[in-house]
Amino acid sequence: MIDEGITFFDIGDTEKELLLDILNFDVDENGIIIERGTGSPHICPITREKVRFNDASILPGSTVLINTSAISLSEYFSRFLDQD
Repeated sequence: MIDEGITFFDIGDTEKELLLDILNFDVDENGIIIERGTGSPHICPITREKVRFNDASILPGSTVLINTSAISLSEYFSRFLDQD
């Protein structure tokens, strides 16, 4: 069951960069989020596409980093939050 108390925050680029740094991600010169340990582009678990900094959502209470779109958010909620 999805918790109806979920809240999303719109954060600025500085805060997003800080969170990515804490989660061991970097951003390359093309705006693609890179996994620091491997140097590989981070792939969205929903869209299976590279995650761009401008399109990235860092989901609350997790380390899931996805492309932000209505479809990917909907899929995230159906896959990851409705497991109870």
